[in-house]
Amino acid sequence: MKVLILGVGGLGAFFGAHLQKTNCDVTFLVRENTKKLISEHGIKILSDFGNFKIKPVLITKKELKVNYDVVIISCKAYDLDEAINDLKPSQKNAVIIPLLNGQAHINKLEKAFKKENVFGGVAHVSSNTNAPGEIRHVGKIKRLSFGPRYKGNEEIANHFYQLCRKADFQTILSENINQDIWEKWIFLATIAGATTLFQTSIDNINTKPNGKIFIQNLWNECINISKENGYELRTESKSLHEDLLFKSDYPFKASMLVDMEKKLMTEHEHIFFEFIKLGKKKKLNISLLETCHLNMSIYEDNLNKEG
Repeated sequence: MKVLILGVGGLGAFFGAHLQKTNCDVTFLVRENTKKLISEHGIKILSDFGNFKIKPVLITKKELKVNYDVVIISCKAYDLDEAINDLKPSQKNAVIIPLLNGQAHINKLEKAFKKENVFGGVAHVSSNTNAPGEIRHVGKIKRLSFGPRYKGNEEIANHFYQLCRKADFQTILSENINQDIWEKWIFLATIAGATTLFQTSIDNINTKPNGKIFIQNLWNECINISKENGYELRTESKSLHEDLLFKSDYPFKASMLVDMEKKLMTEHEHIFFEFIKLGKKKKLNISLLETCHLNMSIYEDNLNKEG
């Protein structure tokens, strides 16, 4: 099985490097400048579970000619259109597993590829880029969930699942990947909204009584939007969210805050605004989500002014 991973950021490099360690046939699709940097230094994973380094196989879009069995899309939401344009000419028959957050990307991918080939994917891992090719994994969670959204392709899904099981991360071949996507979106919108608004880690916000109340109310907004759109937060997922949002003393930051600290673009439109639109359609209270979105919109306006 040939696996193509688009991107060598926190997600693509993390999961791709672990797969390559198992001798899986992995190739990374990158931009020209990135190829030069990574070719020189390789990909290095730093983690409390152990550090390791790989020498990856890297190609650019001009070199993308092989038909791959599985394509993992791990770019940022604002780069998705470019990713589709790069992949569409040669990967029409590949199974596509996007690891983007939210759900707006699914419709775009289904228009570009066979809809039965567009799987759902959810990454549960805190892994950020320290420098090109150097990925820092923090915390204990390192899980990849994926699965078909329509009947068909069960064989290739199971084949890829068996490959992933050999790697040093938890893998779930989900029977309800749409539910998984919504539940990840609930969690991410909550933790990204709180940590970017107050510009600190979730444990610091929880030290203030009003901080904990804010997180709870924001979380409830997200839960209600999901529920009214057909995806009620499951009991086991709710318990996990509560542990991570309210009970952990780990200084966890959403990747959106990490991007802010580096003065980079963020995925706030994809994560907040798409949620807000769904809430408005159902005439739900979305005031805190709107506050979080406004905060990020102002941040990005100022970023653009700085050039």
